[in-house]
Amino acid sequence: MSKIEKASKAPAHSKKLIRSKRRSPSTKTRENLVKFCGILYDLPINFRFRLTNVGRGFDGYWTKTVLDGETVWKKDGKILFSSSFFLLRKKVFEAIEKKGWPLQQLYFPGKRRRIYLPLTKKKLSKLYYEQKKSLRDIARKYGCSRQNIMARMRKYGLKRRTPSEARIEAIKQGKC
Repeated sequence: MSKIEKASKAPAHSKKLIRSKRRSPSTKTRENLVKFCGILYDLPINFRFRLTNVGRGFDGYWTKTVLDGETVWKKDGKILFSSSFFLLRKKVFEAIEKKGWPLQQLYFPGKRRRIYLPLTKKKLSKLYYEQKKSLRDIARKYGCSRQNIMARMRKYGLKRRTPSEARIEAIKQGKC
């Protein structure tokens, strides 16, 4: 008996159990939307951030206020709910982090992801060469993995320290 025949003879209820464990994309989107709105809700009243190069009437300064018991965002007479910014969440997170709110450390501490903050060649070389920061320290600051920082260094053509140089720097900083 082949594997296909064995699989087709499996009870129907076991197939349903396997399918029910998966979440649909709409469920994941809903969960992400709720988390995003929660993050914006946690910001203080009268908090302002600026969106640029977004278009569609979203460019400018947005201020958090309360209107009839609901938290809303105002700009030039326009009023939007937090969920209206969901499609622009990357730009919104960048704008909020520019104001000094470390969202990645507060809401995604264990999650390593792509770098959304601007990490230029000049800034990376200053951190790595002048301030003698390790790849791990830079990655923690930007909320991503060490491999993302290494890839960025390759992209910019920056030379890494040798393992012995890295170890000497770690000893100097008291990490070993």
